[in-house]
Amino acid sequence: MDRNSRIEVLVDHVKNPRCKGVLDGADVVMPGGSPECGGSVVVYLRGDAKGGIEEVSFTGEGDTISMGATSMILEKVQKEKLTPEEVLAFDYEKFVDDIGREIVGSRTRNATLGLSTLKAAVRKYQREARPALKEKPASFH
Repeated sequence: MDRNSRIEVLVDHVKNPRCKGVLDGADVVMPGGSPECGGSVVVYLRGDAKGGIEEVSFTGEGDTISMGATSMILEKVQKEKLTPEEVLAFDYEKFVDDIGREIVGSRTRNATLGLSTLKAAVRKYQREARPALKEKPASFH
């Protein structure tokens, strides 16, 4: 994808954010960022009965890069039905490359604000809210 196409995608995510809004019934509400460095977001995560991610959303304010990139990563989680493990394994450098390193420039913290907050939400979900996924003991007949 060329530079102009990447900019169009980012701007479209700002004008028409995906997964934006408070998620009622969220298992985790995770604030992240700071207004001084490009914005702040709150990521909402609701898990499913198997310990996966059922739904994510965000609220926040910031620049085009931070808000567009947050919309992009949350849309990816929803569309591709990423697991908590896949979210935690998602590479920051690859994400910046996907957005467009030439567009992000020196504002990598802005670009990764949503991803880092999402990862923090997933870790909290795994620690505190994830349903107990116990293996059934093997039965011997």
